[in-house]
Amino acid sequence: MTPPRGRGIGLALAGLSVVAALAAVPAAQGRSPATAAPAQVAPACAPGGPPVAHTGAVGPEDATTYRVLPFEVAPGTTRVEVGYSWTDELPLPDVPVVSDLVQTVFDLGLWDEGGVGTVEGFRGWSGSRQGRTARGQDPIWVQADSADRGYRPDPVRPGTWHVDLGVAAVAPLGATYEVVIRCLGPAVGEPFVDQPVDATHVADPDPGWYSGDLHLHGYHSNPNAPDWDGVVEFARAAGLDFLPITDYVTNQHHRELGPVQAANPDLVVWPSREVITYFGHATVFGETPHAVDWRHGHPGVTLGGIQAASVADGALFGVAHPTIFPTAVFASLCRGCEFRLGGAVDWDVVDTIEVITGPTMVDDRQLGGPGLGVQIQNPFILTALELWQRLLREGHKITAVSGSDDKLGPGYGTTVTEVYAEQLSRPALADALRAGHAYIRALGAQASPTVEMTAVTADGQRGMFGDVLHADSATVRVRVRGAAGQALHVSRDGLPADIVPIPSDDVTHTFVATRSPGSGPLGTFWRVDTVDLRSITTIGNPIFLAGAGAGAGPPTASPTWPSPAGEERGGVLPKTGGGGGSALPLVLAPLVLLAAVLHRMGRSPAGGAANVPRLPPQSEGEGLLALGRAWSKAARLRIATVPGPHHRTSGRPAASRGSGTMPGRTSLSRRCSRRRR
Repeated sequence: MTPPRGRGIGLALAGLSVVAALAAVPAAQGRSPATAAPAQVAPACAPGGPPVAHTGAVGPEDATTYRVLPFEVAPGTTRVEVGYSWTDELPLPDVPVVSDLVQTVFDLGLWDEGGVGTVEGFRGWSGSRQGRTARGQDPIWVQADSADRGYRPDPVRPGTWHVDLGVAAVAPLGATYEVVIRCLGPAVGEPFVDQPVDATHVADPDPGWYSGDLHLHGYHSNPNAPDWDGVVEFARAAGLDFLPITDYVTNQHHRELGPVQAANPDLVVWPSREVITYFGHATVFGETPHAVDWRHGHPGVTLGGIQAASVADGALFGVAHPTIFPTAVFASLCRGCEFRLGGAVDWDVVDTIEVITGPTMVDDRQLGGPGLGVQIQNPFILTALELWQRLLREGHKITAVSGSDDKLGPGYGTTVTEVYAEQLSRPALADALRAGHAYIRALGAQASPTVEMTAVTADGQRGMFGDVLHADSATVRVRVRGAAGQALHVSRDGLPADIVPIPSDDVTHTFVATRSPGSGPLGTFWRVDTVDLRSITTIGNPIFLAGAGAGAGPPTASPTWPSPAGEERGGVLPKTGGGGGSALPLVLAPLVLLAAVLHRMGRSPAGGAANVPRLPPQSEGEGLLALGRAWSKAARLRIATVPGPHHRTSGRPAASRGSGTMPGRTSLSRRCSRRRR
């Protein structure tokens, strides 16, 4: 993020503000407010009457808390509108806050007479992206037949309603706010009728590999998002087979996506949601009629409770972008994006963890760099991989997935998760994700290699990604297509075990995997990834060797694999929680410069020896560094790139579906644009 040009005093004050803001970041996870808000009288709100105004002030100690502001809806009201605004307290008059890192952010939600914190009383949530009247936005609104994005249309009944004001972040000197509510009585249409998705819909009865974007926002997550027809059009262009719609907080799309599924019977439309807390985000795949809250830290609300209720409703529970935008620096820019609730959830009931969020390749300018015209790897991938593999070593069998986190459509499928399911249906996909029968194509469905990993033991047990083999050793066969000039990275328990050059577009590598006595409760896990000189291109879920004597699981047939097609796409890191629209701050610029230099050093003409050094097992802290050093050395010696162009075809790559293949689909040339929540 580049600050706007201005006088030196503004920049100096901004620097002091950053220091103060960092000092004010709460250390506790989900702490309660420093002081309890006093009980408030609910002012009357009636058609023809004056608007209701709630005003107040907050300081840094109030950050990451919630305020509920009551108002009494009078009989005869058919429409409720809510607008709001806030003003940062500034150190000197007319000196603006020049950095998103130190700004105040409030989030907006609404509860009706059904009660605060209840499924019956939830009327919607819009974060900080709607209803900001001082910025020229319209108030949010609800009525019987329709509602603003993120909100639920239902009859407006008299009683005590509440505005939910989330204090996401506070500038160092505090801020003041005003919330204005109007109750109106226009004629409205018939009440909205629910049209939910058929959760048992089968889009394809054959077993095979199916592509999904496991963090994809739809109509209700952004005022500029496409309508549902547009969402499907973008998804088809990205080559997606199933669409988990993880709109922010709201469950309104759970009520309205039935016609979208019916109009697209070859796809699986999967109503989901992203649970936004100020201490981490979670993805919930599937409808949750008994879970709608999101306000971890508010009295009686925890993410663990939300997790339990969601899983009890049959949904999958995932952790989103766990290491992205660390809170110590980005608390205002991307509030709650780093996951800090490890002690609040049951990791044994976490089904998925997002190890890539947004595009794998990003322009250095989007990371605060000088604009060298190069793309570098998303800097949060390696930290997420480290966390996931630590959880595996601790005994938590969680499936790694990826998601674009795109809100506007053009970025759908910048990274996809390939899932091997018995059929293209929601129940089969859920079973496959729980089992770990998945791998990540980091550059999307059209531009990433395909990888097959199967294993067989001496007594005939067979497995693939995610499977547990009860043996001390297994012969592992890895087939990679569409990765000429890249390298296969083999790892054991998250540490480098081998690097194998890939000289052509169809390569098979075989090795013997053994169980290590010192491995964790899940046994020894073996993984494979593919990498090129710029980034990781695929990420595999592991095969586990749990030791003999515990019984063998059912055999898994080896799949047939498609060839990739399309062009590689870079993009912009998603702003998963911020209200502003600027890029990352200059604090990352030195890292970007270093990566750009390494990128240029690593350029190598086609050809050269295919002798990449193998790595012995390293200590945990040295593993990734050793891999990086080996790759840098290989690049400087010009021995890593092997001739053999990628085979590309137009449209979507054919994917195996039993005895048939999925027809190709036309791809669009797309570029991720900056999006805000």
